Amino acid sequence: MLRHMKGSAEKKLPRTYKEAGVDVEAVKKIHKEFGEIFRAKAEYSEFRPLLQIGHYAGVLEFGDHCFALHVDGVGTKILVAQMMNYFEPIGYDCVAMGVNDIICIGAKPVAFLDYLAIEKVNKKVITQIAKGISKAAEESGVYVLGGETAIIPEIIKGARKQIGFDLVGMTFGYLRKEELIDGSKITKDDLIIGLESSGLHSNGYTLARKILLEKYSLTEKIPEINGILGEELLRPTRIYVKPLLQAKSEVPLKGVAHITGGSFTKLLRLAKNKKVGFLLDKFPPFPAIFKLIMKTGKISIAEMFRTFNCGIGMCIITDKKHAERALDIFRAHKIKASIIGRVVDTYGVFVKYKGRKLVIA
Repeated sequence: MLRHMKGSAEKKLPRTYKEAGVDVEAVKKIHKEFGEIFRAKAEYSEFRPLLQIGHYAGVLEFGDHCFALHVDGVGTKILVAQMMNYFEPIGYDCVAMGVNDIICIGAKPVAFLDYLAIEKVNKKVITQIAKGISKAAEESGVYVLGGETAIIPEIIKGARKQIGFDLVGMTFGYLRKEELIDGSKITKDDLIIGLESSGLHSNGYTLARKILLEKYSLTEKIPEINGILGEELLRPTRIYVKPLLQAKSEVPLKGVAHITGGSFTKLLRLAKNKKVGFLLDKFPPFPAIFKLIMKTGKISIAEMFRTFNCGIGMCIITDKKHAERALDIFRAHKIKASIIGRVVDTYGVFVKYKGRKLVIA
């Protein structure tokens, strides 16, 4: 079955990411504890870390250049792929999540490694994942240097028997020290440019699945989204590397935020020393899939902005003088882009949407 079975009593649906089982605030606290545990207390080599743990990439200084490293997975979108028996988007997304994060600090991604933990050797699963990785690597201009495959049936289980797996990728990039983008140059009244997402990308699926699959089948055509639900949920994450590399070379980018887990609260990674905040007051209408989630699950607007990208996959911060040139670059790459907000002098993330004023972080 591609739909969760309903019991005799109506099941109470989660209305927040936390109720669905993902506590983003708890994860942030754990990250902070990890940072304290892992904080370098000595000089181990000629490499020196430049960013604190918790930014979009780990950065090591090496002479006039820096190395950037990032590791990420695809999350429970994998379960949708297993139920649909189609895995290529998962390989694509694993690369996309890494390269999109590493470009946020100004690094050019150049290499990728993967770790595939699998329940049982399955040629279809492995081949389709590899094809997805290869396509995304070509799109983002990175070499796939290798990886590791672990067959661990006692640990890995899936939505269907014999096809359980998890996929993790590590991305390597480099930049010159003066190219580092960490948010430190952001000032009040800088503009926030939003770049259109291709859909849910690879975040919020724990909540989206528990809402949508209680009512709909993955193979069902849904008029509200004008398509098959499973195909919409497996839509690959948009890769922003090429337009951002061009923009970085022509426009002073003060901050770049990949809108993933935690959604627009991710902007706070750019608020150095908590001296600025971010107001989203010109947000475009939600795409159909987000409207469907919000309506079906009766999700509040505030929760939508804390959990889903709501149609914006990347936020770029630059000054007013250069905003139009940045917009032209993204549009030339066939990415819809618009000014969705501005920087304010109060720490936090604030949203004005359809007459409502919200504080989301």
